[in-house]
Amino acid sequence: MQTAPRIESPPHAANATPLLEVADLRTWFQTDAGPAKAVDGISFAIGRGKTLAIVGESGCGKTVTALSILQLIPQPPGEFVSGEIRLEGRNLLAVSPAELRKVRGGSVAMIFQEPGTSLNPVFTIGDQIGEAIRLHRGLPPAEVRGEIVRSLNAVHVSDPERRLAQYPHELSGGMKQRVMIATALSCNPKLLIADEPTTAVDVTIQARILDLLRQIQAERGMSILLITHDLGVVAELADDVAVMYAGKIVERAAVGELFDHPRHPYTLGLFGSLPRVDQKQGRLKAIEGSVPAATQFPAGCRFRERCRWAAPECAQEPPLAELTPGHFVACWKAGEIEPPVEVA
Repeated sequence: MQTAPRIESPPHAANATPLLEVADLRTWFQTDAGPAKAVDGISFAIGRGKTLAIVGESGCGKTVTALSILQLIPQPPGEFVSGEIRLEGRNLLAVSPAELRKVRGGSVAMIFQEPGTSLNPVFTIGDQIGEAIRLHRGLPPAEVRGEIVRSLNAVHVSDPERRLAQYPHELSGGMKQRVMIATALSCNPKLLIADEPTTAVDVTIQARILDLLRQIQAERGMSILLITHDLGVVAELADDVAVMYAGKIVERAAVGELFDHPRHPYTLGLFGSLPRVDQKQGRLKAIEGSVPAATQFPAGCRFRERCRWAAPECAQEPPLAELTPGHFVACWKAGEIEPPVEVA
């Protein structure tokens, strides 16, 4: 595996060692049509106690990025072609399987995209949370039940003594999501990866889950990697944002800076497709076309076939360059592009 270059630190990590650093990560899948470059050379860092959101359309590589951190990609067909994933300075791509098992669910926990399919239907809620506690904390059986109840209390599950004996099909979607969060937090992880944590719930439950994550993060000083396509969730929870398109990060900035001054055409397209409650609007402005297949990314800028600012120079791949302090954009025309309307 190639050694990756040192990455640029996002603004909040300028004067502190990040908890997690991902450098030049490439996760490809071998297919009959050639390599699918799902993640193709991305770099980012997450500070201690901070939240980084990765946003983009479906198929951009967000979930593969999350799964790569814990090496949950099946190999084959998956392959880590290059890069480093450093947790507190230790490259997770170079550790032994036994060491990696200690990291999974221990130092790093993950909330998966769909709780209904992530929870095992034949085991009770208590069994599933208790398994993580036994594996990673080594508590005697007599103490595990009390820790399960405390974990359920921490995420505001009603009547936890009764809930731990129930099966997943007996719970609502919002309650299943809380159980997933309780399982992830039961071993006090340093980093929580939340992959679309509010996708399966209505807006009322979504607000409660976001409040819950904010509260727990403040209490424990935990870092969060948030994977989402919902910019409203990003505005609520994130400190920094990385916009991902076709396996690459095309824009990265602090959340306020990105919402106030988006500069990549793709980011502008995402904001332009949002409904506004403070303005009269006609039809929403959809981004023309769709994300290309990971086996057929175009040469140069991968967004150019959908971009109204495309120019001849876009046939060459633009670097992720610092346009203003702490604001990185991969676009040859970024210095000329201004948001046509207020987007935040």
